Amino acid sequence: MSEGGDVSAAPSRGLIRNPKDFWGGLALIVLAAFALWASSDLPGMRGFAFGPGTAPRLFAYCLLALGVAVALVGLLTDGPPMEDFTFSGSFGGAVLVLALIPIYLATARLGRLFQGVPQDIVVAAFGSIVVVVLAFALMNLAPRGPLFITAATIVFAIAVRPLGLVIATYVSLVVSAAATRDVHWIESLIWCAVLTAFCALLFPYGLNLPLQLWPRF
Repeated sequence: MSEGGDVSAAPSRGLIRNPKDFWGGLALIVLAAFALWASSDLPGMRGFAFGPGTAPRLFAYCLLALGVAVALVGLLTDGPPMEDFTFSGSFGGAVLVLALIPIYLATARLGRLFQGVPQDIVVAAFGSIVVVVLAFALMNLAPRGPLFITAATIVFAIAVRPLGLVIATYVSLVVSAAATRDVHWIESLIWCAVLTAFCALLFPYGLNLPLQLWPRF
């Protein structure tokens, strides 16, 4: 007869044994499905030449396979339970997105002070600076990682057309490097330059996408 003190009630687990991995994998699957749908009207391979839709669909299928694998891990292995949901992770990103409206209005008026410079270039340059400064100001209110990744995405979105692919890519990569406190800036700046050069060769030349590399003054 076993002693009562040695008997411990095992926690009951349902079908989802590792909810963090399962729901994370499911989110990747949904994102991959959206990417496949969004790139469905882009032409693919033409013989040995890559079309504009080849790389997005290739990456989407890889993401789909990764999401399925992560979700299966959530079903087949045990893991910690889900933590209480908090809005702190999405708070910083929401503030940055909502701040785009007053940033655009303010920089649009500021663009009138720079005669001879296209207004969209002024908006992109000053808008990117304000977004980065605002991200640093929100570090004590929101997690640093999601905050700066969101800021880097916004910077690239508002800067890629007026400032060109090279500047927008490099600046957004530098901003995303600030997502961790343990960043080594010298190595990061060099690596950002390498990735920028790769993007400058891949998208306009390898994939034949109509992206300008530099600003048009």
